[in-house]
Amino acid sequence: MLDVLYNLLISPIELIIEVIFVFTNRFLRNKGLSIIGLSIVVSLFTLPLYYKADKIQKAERDKQKEMQKWLNHIKRTFRGDERFMMQQTYYRIEGYNPLSALMGALPLFLQIPFFMAAYHFLSNMQSLKGTDFFFIRDLGSPDQLIKPGSFAINILPILMTGINCISSYIYAKDFPVKTKVQLYGFALIFLVLLYNSPSGLVLYWTCNNLFSLIKNIFYKLKNPAKKIIIITAVLGLLFPIIALCSGRIDSFKKVLFLILLSGVLIFPYLYTHTNIKKALKFIRGGVQNTSTSCIYSPLPFVLSNILLTLLLGVLIPSSVISSSPAEFMDLWDSKTSLLFIVNSIFYAA
Repeated sequence: MLDVLYNLLISPIELIIEVIFVFTNRFLRNKGLSIIGLSIVVSLFTLPLYYKADKIQKAERDKQKEMQKWLNHIKRTFRGDERFMMQQTYYRIEGYNPLSALMGALPLFLQIPFFMAAYHFLSNMQSLKGTDFFFIRDLGSPDQLIKPGSFAINILPILMTGINCISSYIYAKDFPVKTKVQLYGFALIFLVLLYNSPSGLVLYWTCNNLFSLIKNIFYKLKNPAKKIIIITAVLGLLFPIIALCSGRIDSFKKVLFLILLSGVLIFPYLYTHTNIKKALKFIRGGVQNTSTSCIYSPLPFVLSNILLTLLLGVLIPSSVISSSPAEFMDLWDSKTSLLFIVNSIFYAA
């Protein structure tokens, strides 16, 4: 039964984590940086999920706050079974299910499958053994940064817990004591679980907690979504510049990955500050012909053009080069070949 649940819930997430790590490692060529990149990508992709969970949690807290006055009155006035019956009657009147209280811990429960997938993947990654990263001597073993005599202290798990506690304090500043106890309790549980884990895994979770801390700080600001959109757009512009200056962009795949990453980061800004929102609405909904009451949608046309652009501009030129690389390189060097594909994309578009 546990194997079925694992294969159903955890394995797909672990596969996604592995794919993201492989792509980031091919691009960055550094396992420590790849773990940080993996943490950032996973955090960004799960951000809408946590945002939705936070909204559900807020609605639950507001409902409990709204009912608290009469619940306190029932507790003061009634005892035993009478109190229980009055509480249940009041819940029915308000349309509230006591089990909904579990929604308060929804963001914490969402972390569990991602934690298990990352734990299994990074703990069993043999390639981390013997790999150093800045002050970490071995990503495949506990960091043991402080060694007073024969006793070793792992600093990364303590740092991870400290960031987690600060994040929890900011997030739950105005929350009930019960919620705060849950958050700090989970922070201590993660400290115990990860204290002797490989430092690569602890580095990943430390970056996750740091991202969560930044997210919670933004939540306390006015118009946090607007500020996040601007920051992601700036990062989308900076990433290509930094990557090109690093001199590691030496293949078409890396160029394509960089364009896609930059586009994903800049798109929210374009969506909220330009007419692209209206254009997308037009593509989805189409135009209605008033005489025939038919809706003509340009979506098939747009998708067909994108498919033809990829086919004529990327797939066919790449197949030509890959069919006889040696013969092709006799005429052009690798940079010219890359330029040939880029030009083909523009011609096809």
